[in-house]
Formats: sequence, structure tokens, C-alpha cells
Amino acid sequence: MTHLYKVKNKQGEIVTFKPNYIQLAHLAERGAHRYNLIVKYRQGGITTLYAIDLLDEALWVRGMSCGITAHEAKRLPEYFNIVKRAFQNLPEQLKPITKTDTKYMYEFLTRFDGAPLDSSIYVATSIRGGTVQKLHITESAFVKDRTELAAGSKQAVPLSGSISEETTGNGFNEFYDTYMNFHNKPVVGEMDYKTYFYPWVIDPTYSLQGDLPEKTTEEIKIIEVSKQLYNIDITDGQLLWRRWKKDELKKEQVGAGLSGDQLFKQEYPLTLLEAFQSGVGAVFDQEKVAAIQPIPPLTKLQVDNQYKAGWETKNQQEKDETQKTLDKFYDLWQKGVWFWDLPKAGNEYVIGIDPSDGFGADFSVIDVWDKNSLTQVAQFYGKLRPDELAELAADMGHFYNKAFIGVENNMLSTILFLVKIYDNYYYEVKVDEKTNKRTKKIGWNTNTRTRDLMIDDFLILFDEDSLTIRSHITVGEMRTFVKKDNGKREHADGKHDDALVGGFIAMQMRRFYPKPARVFAVKPEGL
Repeated sequence: MTHLYKVKNKQGEIVTFKPNYIQLAHLAERGAHRYNLIVKYRQGGITTLYAIDLLDEALWVRGMSCGITAHEAKRLPEYFNIVKRAFQNLPEQLKPITKTDTKYMYEFLTRFDGAPLDSSIYVATSIRGGTVQKLHITESAFVKDRTELAAGSKQAVPLSGSISEETTGNGFNEFYDTYMNFHNKPVVGEMDYKTYFYPWVIDPTYSLQGDLPEKTTEEIKIIEVSKQLYNIDITDGQLLWRRWKKDELKKEQVGAGLSGDQLFKQEYPLTLLEAFQSGVGAVFDQEKVAAIQPIPPLTKLQVDNQYKAGWETKNQQEKDETQKTLDKFYDLWQKGVWFWDLPKAGNEYVIGIDPSDGFGADFSVIDVWDKNSLTQVAQFYGKLRPDELAELAADMGHFYNKAFIGVENNMLSTILFLVKIYDNYYYEVKVDEKTNKRTKKIGWNTNTRTRDLMIDDFLILFDEDSLTIRSHITVGEMRTFVKKDNGKREHADGKHDDALVGGFIAMQMRRFYPKPARVFAVKPEGL
């Protein structure tokens, strides 16, 4: 494979394929393992490696069928040209007899010496029908319909076959979930995917001539990380190349709206976190998100131990109050509410609710926060009918010292049920300019203006380290909350932001928390 095939190098020259550093490293790490997930920096040559590898199999192994899939049709010529160039530049005496030579496919009848082949290699956006012994999926993180990928192309590969998926990062999407599921397994089985990550610093060609006597704080960190994670002593030349590439990317405005640093991390990640966080413009600083340590919710035993400590020394009134609190906790806990702190006397609480119909893809969320310490104290995340959600919200509001509740008004039925059983909730009073009539609008209205406002407020508090976030659901949604091409900030494709929206609304409730009612002296009779 290393002396027969021709490829086009980065200078546009046709040269004999000689594996570069990353290609050799991957071949050595992969060995004979049949299921592989590869995350790498841009233009490392993994796609070329697999195109040559699969062509080599199809040319010399009888009955071998190989497929390469692209996430979009416009990339098909690019990938097939690698195969086509290598095949067309073979010595004539080694070329097999072809049955089909179509736009994106070769079928080989017999080998150059007349031995039967009946093999093929082709490139497509998906593979349906027939059997493919070896399948390579390019830019897998950009495949929008991973359900179709799993049910379609991958099902064409028999158990004896092999599947490889390579990609640059594209945010914390479904590919990320799949990758990390296997990446975190302590033992890789024969039928498991093996994971690989290749940072840009392993490529010695990414370097310029010169010295760099003064280094930035970030560059010093890169030197430390490279040594710690990869045992690589990064050179001044590599750091100079990084500076040059950052400026080039910024000028070209690749991924418009991102800074040079962000663009470089997107194309040339140093760590696995950088590879995924930079793919689609993560809204939250992912290093800070990664530093959050979600806390498991309180168990019944923990609450029992905490509240019944010194039980024998309590008087009857204290016992009755404690038991009342425990009974309410048990009731809500059994309904699926997660608790990190139970209510404290005198504390003020706010609740954000993102309702759903209880049946669709969205989840119903009740997010409870301590108004002053900005600590997440409880959360419900599940699927409930609007009437059930309203009842649970009222119970949680009463439990948390008559908390102030804000309900997103996209589900009117939830609000209608809630106002019948709870009276401390957010509303606006609208005044008609013509009639001067006042109308009470119940619920938080998320529109173009208020959506940006509540996201920005939450972001500022997060960046200032003012928030204490406990829920792993909330943290998970912060990883996949992105800025889309249209500028809208929302969940990545296939992900959710319901828990985050609950938190966003809860933080807004701090702004509108009701002022204490004024108390007037009662006028004595007869005066």
C-alpha cells in the first residue's frame, strides 16, 4: 500500500502515497480492530488513508465490497477522486478488468493475472441494499440523521466486516455521545468501537522557521498540555505556525462570527474537549462547563439521617414540624423530584417552569433556585400532562416557602391549571392604549427580545461564577447549547434545552420577585 498508489499532496503534486505521521500512528493503533471512531484535526489525511486502504482491499481480495459515505452529496467527487486517481495511475500491467466504471463506482471482474475478483468500491451519501464488507464514514459528526445511518448504511455491513468513522468535531451531538460511550469503557471488546483522537501538535509539518522568545499565557499552557497529555515537546516553529494559521482563518472568516482562537480550535484542536466544544459555536465556555461537578440528588436515607439527627432531644412541636417536612419531601421525591437542598426557614426561592404536553419530544421541567445564593436546590425533569405539571409545581412552590413561580406561557393549559391552586406567580399587566383597559397576562412570554435577555442574564451570572449548578441534566444541556448559523442560540440538533430554559426563567423571576406587602396600622374604633 505504501509504494503502489498515487495521491495528490498539499502542493497539488501527484506523488506516490507514503503514510504521514498521523496515518502511520493510526495504522499502528488500529491494528486489526474492526470498529473504529476517529476524531482528528483538519487535513490530517485520514480520509485519504482509508480511501487507499479500501481500494487496496477491493483490488486484491476476492468478493470484497467497500463503501465510503459522505455526509453531503457535494463531497462525493472529492472523495471518489482519491480512489479514481490511485486506480488510474496504477501500472497498466497491474490493472484489473472492470465491469462497471461509473461516476462514483468501480466493479472489478478479474485481477490482472486472470484470477476472479468480483469486488467493488464506491462512494455514496448512504448505502442501502447489498452487503459491504468494509465501510468508511467521513465527517461522521456532521451526519444529520444518525438513526438512518445506523438503520441503513451500517446494517449493510455483516458481523465479519468492519466500520470506521472519522470526523472533525461538530459540537456535543449524537456522535459525541457515541464516541464518549466507547471512549470511557475500561475494556474494549471485539465488537466495541475503539476510539482515537489526533491533536494538531503531533504533526511536525505544521511548523515555521524562527524562534519565539516571548510566549503568551495561552502558548505556555499549550506547551504544558502537549507535554502532559502526549509527551510532545512543542517547538517555537509550531507555535509560530499556530499564530500564522489563526490570523489566516480569521481573515478568511471561516465559520463567520468566531474569533481566530475559536476558529483554530475548531479546525486544529489540542484536546478532545476542544475538538467537540468548538464545532458549532458553543454558547457556554466549555472549559468552565467541564469544571462543574454535578452532585447526585439527596437520597431518602440521607434526608432521614439529616433531619432525624438528635430526634430524641426535640420537643413535640419540633418533631411534628420535622415530620411534616419529611412527609412532603417523601411525597415529592416519589414523584421524581430531585433535591439537593430542602427549604430553609426564611429563605426565598424562585422557580422556572418549561412546560410540555407530556407526550412529544420535549420534557417538562420545574427548576428551583435559592433567590439570594443563586444555588440550584431542586429539579423535576420528565413528562407530565399540563394538569399534572401544574399540581406538582404548586406542591413544590408551597414546599419552598411559597416560592415565586414563572411559567413559560407556550402551554396555556398548564397556566390555567396552576392559577386555580397557587397564587404566587409571575404575570404582566398590559394596558390597551385606546381603551385604557388593563389585561393580566399570566406566564413568562419567551419572544425574540426576552429570549436573548434571559440567555444573556444567565450567561453573565455563569461567567461571574455566581451560579451553583447541581443537575447533570442542566450541565449536559449547557454542553449542547449552541449558536446556529441563523444566529439563534438553542439546543444542537437532536438535543434538548428544556432544563436550561427552566433555569433561564428562574433567574428572570429574581428580577420580578414580589415586594413585601405594606402593612398599615388598623384604625381604632371610634376615631
